[in-house]
Amino acid sequence: MAEDYVAWCKAHFDSLADGGMWGIPRSGLIFGRSGDVLRLLNRMPWQEGMEISERRLRQEQQKDFEQIRDHFHKAGIPVFDIGE
Repeated sequence: MAEDYVAWCKAHFDSLADGGMWGIPRSGLIFGRSGDVLRLLNRMPWQEGMEISERRLRQEQQKDFEQIRDHFHKAGIPVFDIGE
């Protein structure tokens, strides 16, 4: 299974042009390719009236970020958070 993630990450990263962006709808994360790295550019903000609590949204976003970072790292692609 891990090999599938590695292959997918490499293929997906290669499909992004330098400056290209990739969004994760389930958690509202926006990544961008910058040279040979993937950077988290933005996180969807929580708004009053959302069906998910602000705390839960932040937890889900962090969980997605960490999983993405780990999978891309195994593929040899560094992933940085906002401000790193």
